[in-house]
Amino acid sequence: MRRRSSFGRAGLCLISVILLPALSGCTYLRHRGEDAMDMLDLGVTWSSKPGFALYYSFVPIVAIGYGSVDGRFAGLGGGSFGVMPHYEKSVGLVLWGRERIGFGEFDPEEPETLNYQRLGLIGLFQGPVPGPDYMISCPHYLHLGWVGLVGTPRYLQMLDFVLGWTTMDIGFDDGRPRGKWGGKDFFGPGPPAAEPDGAAP
Repeated sequence: MRRRSSFGRAGLCLISVILLPALSGCTYLRHRGEDAMDMLDLGVTWSSKPGFALYYSFVPIVAIGYGSVDGRFAGLGGGSFGVMPHYEKSVGLVLWGRERIGFGEFDPEEPETLNYQRLGLIGLFQGPVPGPDYMISCPHYLHLGWVGLVGTPRYLQMLDFVLGWTTMDIGFDDGRPRGKWGGKDFFGPGPPAAEPDGAAP
């Protein structure tokens, strides 16, 4: 009888653990779905004006190439799936790099709406450092004239997805449009809006 009672309590605990996310509403599963969408940027780009991108980086260590594209994107990008505006201004000189990337809703004149970061051993000291959205990611941008490709595995976001099932949020992005370290932007919103794209940082 005592053994049956122990099994009953253990079963009740297991059911509670399984049903806890459901009992807290759809928020838990919605966040897991959002985390899954953050794991990869993959799609095609096109622009009405000729653009160019031949750029690769392993965030935050190294950045190589150049990119300047203001157009449209179709695929999975910035945590959303579909057809959306796309913006990229990137330069990489191995030890120093700078990226401004936008998917969906953003304003190039408002750096806080973009994923803006400096990379490389020199760039990291200048800041802002990459946020959790693109820390430990590997952006690849190719755009020749009017069409191109984007492929960016986002490894920290993959880990965030896996750990998210335990309710850990190492991307600090549950319920937020973009993650910030500790849930806050300790490193500032980026450069002044008036900084020209071609200007020195």
